[in-house]
Amino acid sequence: MNALEKTLVKMKKNNVKCECNCTFEKLTTLGCGGKIYLTLFPESVSQLVFVAKYLYRHKITHCFLGHGSNVLASDDFYNGVAVVTSFVRDFSVQGDTVVASCGMSTSKLCSQLVNRGLTGGEFFGCLPATVGGAVVCNAGCFGQSVQDVVQSVVVLHNGKREKLSKEQCRFVKRGSIFKNNGDFLVLQVKMRFEKSTPAKVQEKLSQMRQKKAATQPLGCRSAGCVLFNDKIALSKLIDEAHLKGYRVGGAQVSEKHAGFVINLDKATSTDIYLLIRYIKKTLAEKFGVSAKLEVCLVNFPTDAEQLF
Repeated sequence: MNALEKTLVKMKKNNVKCECNCTFEKLTTLGCGGKIYLTLFPESVSQLVFVAKYLYRHKITHCFLGHGSNVLASDDFYNGVAVVTSFVRDFSVQGDTVVASCGMSTSKLCSQLVNRGLTGGEFFGCLPATVGGAVVCNAGCFGQSVQDVVQSVVVLHNGKREKLSKEQCRFVKRGSIFKNNGDFLVLQVKMRFEKSTPAKVQEKLSQMRQKKAATQPLGCRSAGCVLFNDKIALSKLIDEAHLKGYRVGGAQVSEKHAGFVINLDKATSTDIYLLIRYIKKTLAEKFGVSAKLEVCLVNFPTDAEQLF
């Protein structure tokens, strides 16, 4: 048996849910990407740690996914292991402090905050993500982001469990020490919120969701904003460049929010990748503005992201 076949046997023997030939199309919000040799679905932090340590120890090609809402995976076959964390969703609360496992959905987290009258995390209800994925990308919207509420993060760092302070996470706009860094796996996140009332928190959340529905293409498959600049709102410039509605194959710049690239009509990952590169090139030529890639690339050539 080769290493991947041995991995499948080992995971089944240890009661880890497995699926062969699953696709990134199924596992990502963009709805595109190739087949995967083996996909694993751990259901607890301890099981996730077991899986991760095995993959590290045996040097198995792998990637970790939450809801796949910030991921663009290539159309090619992935000869490795994808680990889906969305069943690792333990949650506890003590006063104004919350501890959530990496796979808990941000919408479920937000519901818990509403029920307990804890404010400061309403933006989580507008993110199609897991808590772990949100931390990795320092996700946020409407002027709030993950770094505003994080107290500490428990990670697996080169196979060893560690607790990092907020400062050690090195949060930046739409990024952290964890993004595109295979040495780290986020396991649990400790967050702190402010006390309010359920009614007030719900009102604030409703206002955010109304604004989101009015400005973003919620009914379309996308990964949210695909590019960002540390100082400038790129969606306005993309609009001024008359790129709304611009297409490459089945991929399109959203006509509702210029920062979004949507899978309009059976887009391939290559369609989306080429469209993002075209947007970046146009912004540089027309406005002299640099754009950084916000989505994470999986199973692309190693120099693919350098082209951004």
